[in-house]
Amino acid sequence: MDGPIKSQDPASLQNLNDIVLPEAVGWWPLASGWYFLIGLLLLVLSWFTYRLIRRWINNRYRRTALQQLRLLSESIRNTDKRDTSLRQIPVLLKRTALSVYPRSQLASLTGRSWHDFLNSKVSKPSFSKSSADLLNKISFSVGDLSKVDTQAADDLLEACHHWLKHHRPANSPQTDMEA
Repeated sequence: MDGPIKSQDPASLQNLNDIVLPEAVGWWPLASGWYFLIGLLLLVLSWFTYRLIRRWINNRYRRTALQQLRLLSESIRNTDKRDTSLRQIPVLLKRTALSVYPRSQLASLTGRSWHDFLNSKVSKPSFSKSSADLLNKISFSVGDLSKVDTQAADDLLEACHHWLKHHRPANSPQTDMEA
């Protein structure tokens, strides 16, 4: 015999067959909405990448200045290089400021007006009266700077580091830029 005998009754359980499921729906080709979403995500990712690269390039001067400040702070610990290293701090600050602010705005600034300018470019002022006085002394003294207090020099280096890291360039919004 070929198989079970099927009943003539259409309601009989012997007449049941397995359910044939349709083939699973494939992922490809995608619906047009998915292509739109992928395109939108690529545009957003490209925009963020562009902004990140532009920010990194625009902050190159900042990274260089911070590296030079680190080298100066190491040299200040050496008594043979202390005088020369201390004299380089105001030069580094002025050179960094000139790279992002108009020369006409700050080339003539000295003393208190220079410190006020520096403090105005960060959200939290970097230079206290004592660090500003030391910076002024270093800028204009011709004598030996080996007698400068180590703690005062460290405070000045910290103020310079804070300013170099957090100042706002002339063409940026009012938020701090991080390196």
